[in-house]
Amino acid sequence: MTIEKLRPSFTFTEERLKQLKQVVPEAFADGKINWDVLREALGEYLEDDSQEHFGLFWPGKRDARRLAAMPPQGTLVPAPGEGVNEDETHNLFIEGENLEVLKLLQKSYAGRVKMIYIDPPYNTGNDFIYPDDYSEPLEAYLRRTGQMDEEGRRLTTNTKASGRFHSNWLNMIYPRLLLARQLLREDGVIFVSIDDNEVHNLRQVMNEVFGEENFVTQFVWNSSTAGGLRAKHVNRNHEYVLFYARNIDTLPMLFAPLSPEAIKQYNKKDSKGRYREKDFAWVTNAYNPNQDYFISCPDGSSVRPAPGYQFRFVYETFQKALQEGMVVFKRTNTSPLIDQHGNQAKWNIYIKKYLDNGMGAPASMLPKSVVGISNAGTQELKELFDARVFDNPKSTRFLEYLLQIGVGSDDIVLDFFAGTCSMAHAVLQLGIAEKSNMRFLMVQIPEPLDPNKKEQRIAASVCDQLGKPRTLAEIGKERIRRVIAKLQSEGAQQAETPAGQLPLVGQNEPSTVDSQPSPVDLGFKVLKLQRSHFKQWQPVDPAEADRLDDLFSQAASPLVDGWSKEGLLTEILLIEGFPLDSRIMPPGRGLPGQRRAPRAPRRRGP
Repeated sequence: MTIEKLRPSFTFTEERLKQLKQVVPEAFADGKINWDVLREALGEYLEDDSQEHFGLFWPGKRDARRLAAMPPQGTLVPAPGEGVNEDETHNLFIEGENLEVLKLLQKSYAGRVKMIYIDPPYNTGNDFIYPDDYSEPLEAYLRRTGQMDEEGRRLTTNTKASGRFHSNWLNMIYPRLLLARQLLREDGVIFVSIDDNEVHNLRQVMNEVFGEENFVTQFVWNSSTAGGLRAKHVNRNHEYVLFYARNIDTLPMLFAPLSPEAIKQYNKKDSKGRYREKDFAWVTNAYNPNQDYFISCPDGSSVRPAPGYQFRFVYETFQKALQEGMVVFKRTNTSPLIDQHGNQAKWNIYIKKYLDNGMGAPASMLPKSVVGISNAGTQELKELFDARVFDNPKSTRFLEYLLQIGVGSDDIVLDFFAGTCSMAHAVLQLGIAEKSNMRFLMVQIPEPLDPNKKEQRIAASVCDQLGKPRTLAEIGKERIRRVIAKLQSEGAQQAETPAGQLPLVGQNEPSTVDSQPSPVDLGFKVLKLQRSHFKQWQPVDPAEADRLDDLFSQAASPLVDGWSKEGLLTEILLIEGFPLDSRIMPPGRGLPGQRRAPRAPRRRGP
């Protein structure tokens, strides 16, 4: 393999063309699309240009779609020493502009992420948005983060005075959702937090990107007590979480923690545990003859569902429940059943529903007693930093509820608006509680902290103490480090570790939980977005053809000046489709069955 063959990198467009070719191979010839053949194949499904159709349209939408299809220009390079347990961990924190990062993840992580959660700017009129440069997105990112020159652009506040207030926000979120969808597994899910300002537009955009048929629900979160200053009209004390599946046909039955109020209903107990009695006949407009049959009662009478009712199980399943002691017969005068003569039965039938692990169907109105309110996140951060660093980051209780719906052990969780890294905190904390090994992938732009805001002034002072740049990304990384130290300390105390043997942040020894090695990955690795190690070809104006000789001589080596071995290797891993947590093993060595990453190529040219 030569370096020259490695560029251009895998792109969003390349993957979509690959999918189209699998469906309509006859429309491709010599690597190009034959539009006439494609039109014939699609036939009646093609839209007539003269027809109007339903959808959300806004200024800049076409450019935003093109932006998602543009190939990435940058790469990700490791930042050793900024993480914890870096040689062993599978958790990742990526510092960089999330649109470019999502492009770079397309090949290595396409179809691998089980759950995406994002908490994007709500577009309240005071939020920063990312003003994407449609011609050079990476250069725009480098300028506004101060990595290019002293006059770089900062993030831009999207004020309501802007004539394109909603369009600006949609142009920001749309390409990122297009790219994010490609990363989800077939059974993957995405949750997006939002409020009233853009929920109507976001719902339309997500219908377009994920398919309206893959909409699961719109959670409502009672996120505050509506205290404080009285609003002129209405105190808003709720937010939303839009929940979509990658493919709802592959989405299994979902479970979430029951609220204390729901648990109280399990007020009976037998040798199998706590349970509640549930009516075996239920009201329904549908009719399934397999769920309409006679059951013998203790007095010898037979009963069946009254019109408009049917049993919850087919007969075979009911017989199994009966043998297992899960069926309860009770006398009543208000039975939804009829006897063999068509009269109202004197019996009703119940099925025992056991509490088991306290999980049940998720509720679209998030249970406040389980997820808490928004100020809980403020308190969590305050306890970690001994100061009120930020107001109202999402709490781990809220995020753990979503994690328990969408993720299993060893699954990958992606948050590309990571902020203070509440999601990483929740993943680590829930992993300890459930002894599972879910992994996180956090992405956060190094957004400059605003010292004019009280809480960000405190955060800036934390960065000063660490000797780090004053950015939100640094607060996120420091939070993860402190969470890991806290969980290691608590695990060591539970295991009664002798004094002086407490695991320290950065050590490779596994934490312990209940005297057993913890399966939880208590570590993370940091990578940062930078320019590619490969030179970009610059087009030459025909009038300056004499410059070609100089350009060709400069291209004797395809690598930029100052390239690093580690950074180049990471870039090649991404281009070749290896995940960022791949282990680099010496030639001929490695664990049995372990996938080995390719060796870094030798430097070519002078």
